[in-house]
Amino acid sequence: MQALLVICKKYCDLLDLRCNTLKTVCMVFAPCNKCRVVCNSFPNFLLDGQPLQFVSEFRYLGHIITNSLCDDADSHREIRNLYYRTNTLVRIFGTCS
Repeated sequence: MQALLVICKKYCDLLDLRCNTLKTVCMVFAPCNKCRVVCNSFPNFLLDGQPLQFVSEFRYLGHIITNSLCDDADSHREIRNLYYRTNTLVRIFGTCS
């Protein structure tokens, strides 16, 4: 895996790209079949000398991605937003005839 990060850094330097290590995270997707688990712990990955954080969920382009391959967190977020917008409309237009 270190070779992959070295290759990534090489091409970033070649294309004059910078990776933001504060926004770049690592996520491990667990297999659906538990007997196929290879490893439960992984080494720290370094990008530009900075360790990357391991997360179980993160937001990408407004959609919440989780390591369990389930979109319940995103559905709950959308439901909360729907309640918020509905309550705002009721508060603003509730006194209208």
